[in-house]
Amino acid sequence: MTNSKRNAIICGLVALFVLCSLYLQSAPALAVFGGGREKSAAAVRYLPVYSYLTPAETNDSFAIDAAHGGEGYIALTAKSEEEIRVKIIPDGGTERVYLVPRTGEVAYYPLSDGSGHYAIQIMKKVKDSTNTELYERVMEGACDAALFDEFQPFLRPSTYVWFTGYSNCVNAAAKLCTGESNDDRKIELVKSYVAGELDYDETLAENGDQTYIRDPDEILARKTATCLDYAVVTAAMLRSQGIPAKVVYGNVQQGTTIFHAWNMVYTSSRGWFRVDVTYADHGIVDSFIADDSNYTDAGWY
Repeated sequence: MTNSKRNAIICGLVALFVLCSLYLQSAPALAVFGGGREKSAAAVRYLPVYSYLTPAETNDSFAIDAAHGGEGYIALTAKSEEEIRVKIIPDGGTERVYLVPRTGEVAYYPLSDGSGHYAIQIMKKVKDSTNTELYERVMEGACDAALFDEFQPFLRPSTYVWFTGYSNCVNAAAKLCTGESNDDRKIELVKSYVAGELDYDETLAENGDQTYIRDPDEILARKTATCLDYAVVTAAMLRSQGIPAKVVYGNVQQGTTIFHAWNMVYTSSRGWFRVDVTYADHGIVDSFIADDSNYTDAGWY
């Protein structure tokens, strides 16, 4: 074999190795985004979720993937004819209970209390001998989370704040924020957009879906919203731009006690601060929204 042929083979092998390395580095994102359409310009800004789990296909099948503690979330699958919930219980923190899709799809849930040990319990609704409904524990797991940073759970999509690189809300955020490098300005742009696209619907708030599982694109297409809908769309759009955003629920004191939902967002210039697009859309002044004494947090994700 001549030296020129040998050198050509070596160069080819090196090029193949580099291509394989690049593919493997991008594999998690590919698992989320899928194929067939071009990702939005904003898709590279946010952190994706992914799991080794595959959708469950048989009834009463359950699985937990607790290998993503550094990224601030767990994944699980559940297939059942009965309602399924998951309890995520941090040591010394607040127990959180989430509804789980029971169709077998992979679902993702944040570790909202940060680094530490979490117990995980999958619960199925059953009836006892007196026909009383209760929840039976069908699977247990645990996650020892050492988050890469405190923002991980509030930058990624989850089953309760779902978006991908193809989501309309992500594309909208990308267009709004094109050429804008200041996060505080991006937040104002997103707030104005969400307020302009959605109208509060009192009937929907009283009689609508109470599962807390929301699809931001469906909300934007519907045009009507509850306070939780406003908060979920805002969180999805900001997270897609790399801005940490929590969905918070609790009580607001405004003459009377009102159950409500809003956002806490983070910028390097201001730290964590409250954004309440529902109230801003109704003309409530910024000073009221900024006053912590008016708001009592019950939980966040």
